[in-house]
Amino acid sequence: MDEALTVQDIFTRLGELMQENAGTAMACLAGLVGVNIALDLTIGDAGTLPAGIASLVAQYVLVRTALERRGLRDETRRNGLGAFWGVNILSGLGILLGYVLLIVPGIFLSVRWSVASAVLLAEEQTVSGALGESWALTRPNLWPILGVLLVIFVPAAVIAIGVAGMLIDQQPLIASLILYPVIFAAFVSSWLLSVALYSLLRPTQDHLSEIFA
Repeated sequence: MDEALTVQDIFTRLGELMQENAGTAMACLAGLVGVNIALDLTIGDAGTLPAGIASLVAQYVLVRTALERRGLRDETRRNGLGAFWGVNILSGLGILLGYVLLIVPGIFLSVRWSVASAVLLAEEQTVSGALGESWALTRPNLWPILGVLLVIFVPAAVIAIGVAGMLIDQQPLIASLILYPVIFAAFVSSWLLSVALYSLLRPTQDHLSEIFA
């Protein structure tokens, strides 16, 4: 897509992907909520690593499935969970550092690397190549992408802060039953957003089929 995207363009494509991948997305959401609650009830803070691994696997499955259903990835692609882990660890550390140093750089990096996971699996890129390609693809559409990310994450953050403040000490299980679905719904939406942005920003057979349909 040569012209600049609008927030409406992005949400329209994201809505299509949510419909196409509703079963997989709901399975990821339910699985992550269940795993995290079980870890909280059994090993507590020691469950951070297995919870992170479960989240990464769910993200990989959802992004890969969404790309394949859109015809943006074929089964001959070799990039798998290891490379996917690499691109998410590297981008995650960079974004975290940006938030720690000053919030604005973290937000900026979140936008510019928002397509990296889809690029990695769709194009057989290296980790650094996927980050660089995401940086290039998102350059003309910084503000619309930021707007969508804010719509996804700000309400979730407000709910999380409110629930944590009211219930986390007195009713930790009830707090978890509210917090985890809200938090992971936002993350699942952001994972599909990566595919939505990729399908809009990268000229592919998917786009051509829309033009000549």
